[in-house]
Amino acid sequence: MMIVLDAHADTVKNEQSDLISRLTVIQDFSRIGELAGNHDWIHPLASFSLRELVWISTIRGYPRSDKLQGFEKSVASWDERVRAYFLNVEELRFREISADTLFVSIDLDFFYSEDHTPQDVPAVLDALFAFSSRSPRPAVWAFCVSRPWLPGDDYAWALLEQTLRWLSSRPEFRSPEITIFENRRVDTSRTAQAFRAEGLEMPFLREEDTPDYIRRLIWELERRD
Repeated sequence: MMIVLDAHADTVKNEQSDLISRLTVIQDFSRIGELAGNHDWIHPLASFSLRELVWISTIRGYPRSDKLQGFEKSVASWDERVRAYFLNVEELRFREISADTLFVSIDLDFFYSEDHTPQDVPAVLDALFAFSSRSPRPAVWAFCVSRPWLPGDDYAWALLEQTLRWLSSRPEFRSPEITIFENRRVDTSRTAQAFRAEGLEMPFLREEDTPDYIRRLIWELERRD
């Protein structure tokens, strides 16, 4: 079961899904990274592991009708036996976990859509944690900060700071694995296409620009067992 907290559903059908599945067997994760885009990375999981998908893009209420219809249409095109549906954050407290393994994927651009802000981070993550705590096995959490979908570097660092501080307040989490994606991959999203059409480069966070307070928070988390 996977919970996806994201301003975007990322459920576009991936035409390389069969190849990605074969590469997974031989654990060629570098090649998989090249084939799994930022808007169609979920579909390849459906062929061998994903059985239930929950997309969350609002704290309460529903997303725009076109977004919800796009999510439903893209999942229907997979031709896979996956139960997929939308929930908002507030509805999580009424749900039970129906799978042994729970994966929680959080794209921090959630906190820039639907009038959400960095100040919403702790409460939203608390709700997700309360839900995942009902899992019979330890849940796997992943966070992503996607700079192109945020208004500026300062906003991105603010989201990351709130997230790291929340993680520090939860002793249940182990030391995180941190991956920095370089910008060499060809981004096929509409946002990337719009940037290229205007002759602009996609914005991204540079590791060398990381504020000292962010480095300190990461260092403290990495010292955990």
